[in-house]
Amino acid sequence: MFLDYYISRSCSYQKFIERTPKNRERLDNVYSSATIPEKYKKQIKEIKSTIRLLVFAENWCSDTVLTIPVLAKLAELNDNIDLLIVPRDDVIEEFKQDFLTEGKAKIPLVLFLLDKTKEVKRWVERTQQTNERIKEIKAQHVKKSEIYRSVVELYLKKGTIDETTKVLACELIKVELIASSSN
Repeated sequence: MFLDYYISRSCSYQKFIERTPKNRERLDNVYSSATIPEKYKKQIKEIKSTIRLLVFAENWCSDTVLTIPVLAKLAELNDNIDLLIVPRDDVIEEFKQDFLTEGKAKIPLVLFLLDKTKEVKRWVERTQQTNERIKEIKAQHVKKSEIYRSVVELYLKKGTIDETTKVLACELIKVELIASSSN
């Protein structure tokens, strides 16, 4: 299957953050700030299905800096959750052929897989609420540098991290429901 190609080029969270020091401090900050609510934590710990999270990402991407540490923290709760990260720029041409979103090579792209390579769910970039906040930021600023700075500040806020954590936790729980309903 074509996903095997990407899986063979994936790495662990630790290897991914070691690839470049550019955003290491921000990645670590998001990781340490991410708090998983007890109700989600309990449900994730009870997941029985093997769920593989195949994530296309790059350390230079602010959306990645927000998402990857949260996924790592969620995956640590259950040995049945396997987090594999594909550095998107290493497979950019193939990625453009296989995974365009709205005509663009958007990252992070999270594929929720069952049975190692069966895609059952997909998550791209950021939460809807964060998208709305970014639209507001873009409406307030003209300069790209101001927009970027404001988006980075938004991503490091505890509320944004918590929101992302809840949404991704719910996505994992939904995948478990899909898996259990198909058995």
